[in-house]
Amino acid sequence: MGKVEAMKEEAGDEIGKMLEVDDGDTQNGDPSFISAFEQIMTAVGTEGRYQKLLIYAFMLPLSFYTPFGASSLLLILSTPNHSCHVPRFPGQQNLSTEQWQNLTVPWEEGADGYYHPSQCSMYNTTFWGNHNDADNSTISCRFGWDYDRNNWRETAVSEFNWVCDNASIITTIFSLAVAGNAVGTLIFSILADRIGRRPVFFLTVWINCIFGLANMMVPSWQLFALTRFLACLAFFSIYQMPYIIVVELSSEHLRGVTAALSFIVGTLGMCCVSLCAWLLGHWQIFGILCHAPSILFLLYWRFLPESPRWLLSMDRVDECERIMIQVAATNGLQPPPNLRHLLNKAQSEEKKTATVKDLVKYKMLRKHLLIASLNTTIFCVVYSGIVLNIHNMTGNEFVNFFVLSLVEIPGNVLGVLSAQYLGRRLTTIYTLALSALFSGLASITVSDQWLLVTLCGLVKLFVTEAVLVVYMQIGELFPTPLRSLSYGITGVTGLSATILVPSLMALGTSNQKLPYYILSGLCVCGAAVSTFLPETLGLPLPQTVEQANQVGNGQSYFFCLTYWTRQKNEGHNCNNTTNRKACNSAAPTINGETTRT
Repeated sequence: MGKVEAMKEEAGDEIGKMLEVDDGDTQNGDPSFISAFEQIMTAVGTEGRYQKLLIYAFMLPLSFYTPFGASSLLLILSTPNHSCHVPRFPGQQNLSTEQWQNLTVPWEEGADGYYHPSQCSMYNTTFWGNHNDADNSTISCRFGWDYDRNNWRETAVSEFNWVCDNASIITTIFSLAVAGNAVGTLIFSILADRIGRRPVFFLTVWINCIFGLANMMVPSWQLFALTRFLACLAFFSIYQMPYIIVVELSSEHLRGVTAALSFIVGTLGMCCVSLCAWLLGHWQIFGILCHAPSILFLLYWRFLPESPRWLLSMDRVDECERIMIQVAATNGLQPPPNLRHLLNKAQSEEKKTATVKDLVKYKMLRKHLLIASLNTTIFCVVYSGIVLNIHNMTGNEFVNFFVLSLVEIPGNVLGVLSAQYLGRRLTTIYTLALSALFSGLASITVSDQWLLVTLCGLVKLFVTEAVLVVYMQIGELFPTPLRSLSYGITGVTGLSATILVPSLMALGTSNQKLPYYILSGLCVCGAAVSTFLPETLGLPLPQTVEQANQVGNGQSYFFCLTYWTRQKNEGHNCNNTTNRKACNSAAPTINGETTRT
């Protein structure tokens, strides 16, 4: 055995001894305790090759693909400029398109204050040779519509004529898509805590592929809406399940990196969605491209592990042990020689099976769930409101989609840096406060289109930053047996609220400032309630309900933990009484006993 291998084995033995230091209480009321399982994870490695393979070979490709399924509907249901089609009779063939349109279609004032050819009305005119018999009355389009083909050769809207009297079909489809996303998120989150994260992920892959492709081939709007509802069942969970697995296998630092990289790569994927739509130009070809590649993720069946934390919480110690050994081997470490005994000991910390009732029964869990759900609702409403408003911009819709997607990249970068250096709590507060500020400024600049777009982009940037950080917080506030369900509940509340967004933005038809006042007020509320969330920077993931209920205990209302505070606390300045408590709160513990005194 080489020197390096000997050192690794010796390190494994030492960690094994450390884990058996004390059989005492594992909590002692300290929210920063490190559970026995957390120590086992440290022994086998939480930032090694195993985790990096999961992130770079699996999580990031999945993050890049996810927007193709989730965001494609916005482009598939794009409504091109259109006007009534009026057949030409003999004698009118020599007229230009513009001349013919002026003779047959009235002009109406648009929302931008300019006059355009009517999209839903035509003159009630009968042509005889080169003259017409007209009373200037208008009727609805009776011969179909002519569509602008500059951006799209065909969209679902232009193919099925979902315009004018049929335009409500688009709203119905969008509403059913949101409903499917919400229902699926709740169902699969519950399933993930019952049957595991891994099988639920592969189930969502099948659902996304089958119903997503079927959605491109249906002959009626009813079947289109049904298949889109079924496809949308999987859209959030297809990303959520692998993310939870990676989070539960990684260190606190790597969790932040994973969230940031996933969101950034997802943004790049969103930019490519608009590029592909522009290049392909046909909604069916574009839709097939968006859904067919999901079948490739079934190839990860042998690669993607089940979450060992979840396996332990379900008393499946044998499977958990095999994964721990595999993690250690991939990371080039020796697992503790008494690994099975340590896993049994860690499993004994599970004093009872966690249920959904625990989220309501325990005071801290109840408070955290309510605040996280409220924040998620605010994020979804503000984000969707800004997106809907941006889609009313003038210019090429693909360029608009691309540029406004690109804004999210700096938001994600700022989010992970701020979360690591300023903490989760402070980041959430200041991003929502700035979103409120820029939404308020947007309300007084509605007459300046480019300034309005700039301010909306800034709101989107800071909301994106807040979404990233709160997504990290949810994983750090709730215990392993209820972590997936907690993501599901908060996601469902947010997605459900987006159903109201079109009505909210419609208020702008009577008062353009009103929607921005509402969005600003929501952000102020979010910033205020976020002050009641605890700081989770540097804390290990809670494994049990009891541990999760201790998160935040001992933190004052004005408590603020930053990177520099942690560095100071982890240094030598831990001798005086004032700093000792803060120092111990940042220090690791072994079986309930802090390593500092």
